[in-house]
Amino acid sequence: MTLFDFDSLEGGQGADGQWMPEGDAPPPRSRASVILRRIALIAVIVIIIGVPTAAVGWGFLHQRIGDQLAVWQYDPSADVAGMAADSGMNDEGRFYFYASSPTVENAADFQTVCGSSSDDFVLLGCYTGSSIHVFNVSDARLSGIRGVTAAHEMLHAVYARLSDSDRVEIDRELEAQYEAVKDDPGLAARMASYATTEPGERDNELHSIFGTELASLSPELEAHYAKYFADRSKVVALNTSFEAVFDQLHSQEDALAVQLTAAGDAIEHESATYTSDSDTLGADVADFNGRADSGGFDTQEQFDRERSALEDRQAELQTRYDSIQKDIAGYDDLRHQLEALDSQASELNRSLDSTLQAPPSAG
Repeated sequence: MTLFDFDSLEGGQGADGQWMPEGDAPPPRSRASVILRRIALIAVIVIIIGVPTAAVGWGFLHQRIGDQLAVWQYDPSADVAGMAADSGMNDEGRFYFYASSPTVENAADFQTVCGSSSDDFVLLGCYTGSSIHVFNVSDARLSGIRGVTAAHEMLHAVYARLSDSDRVEIDRELEAQYEAVKDDPGLAARMASYATTEPGERDNELHSIFGTELASLSPELEAHYAKYFADRSKVVALNTSFEAVFDQLHSQEDALAVQLTAAGDAIEHESATYTSDSDTLGADVADFNGRADSGGFDTQEQFDRERSALEDRQAELQTRYDSIQKDIAGYDDLRHQLEALDSQASELNRSLDSTLQAPPSAG
């Protein structure tokens, strides 16, 4: 059955505004009658094939009819239609997406249906078995994640509709693909989290993760996902761009942290050496002054020579002091940069936090 394949009506209007057939054309069929005729035709074919096939076929047909009615009754918002387009869904993918009546929701409404994030994972969407809900990530830098979430949840709807035999086959392909990428620590951590939060849904989640996040898949899985995506690389690119925002921040934070550690160690070393040399100079100056007061110098030349040496050491220490102060200022600048990055990361994380709600406003 083709998505959005509506039978067209031909004819004109009579003087009273009622539809009139052209020539001897038969009267038009209503959409309901078209559906019933399709059901009757498929039912006859199923009966001829045999009872076991009829049981499976009717289950699929019943689901497909329900989905088609849901699609006809659903009016996607611009946001929802945009997510379907941005993620590269084809007609079949949009069919399952729209059949699940997707909504984009604020934190309060989202939590009511989907629950909330935890320390282990960020919850951005859910499929309830009949409907899809996407958290409204409003930060423009992360807007692509909504398309990824939409496609991820659409694939849950697809997985739920697979026949038992198809699911066994797909699960086998998913597990084979997982073996090739199981060393990815991020994926391993996510699957461990899913094992706790959604026990028994491992392959269901892999089905959605691989379809939206992995650029390279086995030919069998690519053929499977091609049923639902006109261009799967679009959703993978959205996910890559989303992850790149955080990867860039983390890389900058790591680089700054290394610089801060090195700068701090250098300042500590220089400061310790400076302090020791300054204490030595202080002691030598005190000795010099003591001998000057007691007539300890035999000649003016000796006095001037030792005094000049002390002044040179004092000037050298002053230069080192100024250098250390400059290094401290540079260290503080790096620290402020790191704090700014931390602030950006916190801001981005808050935009993904579906537990946060807008403050109440006065009535």
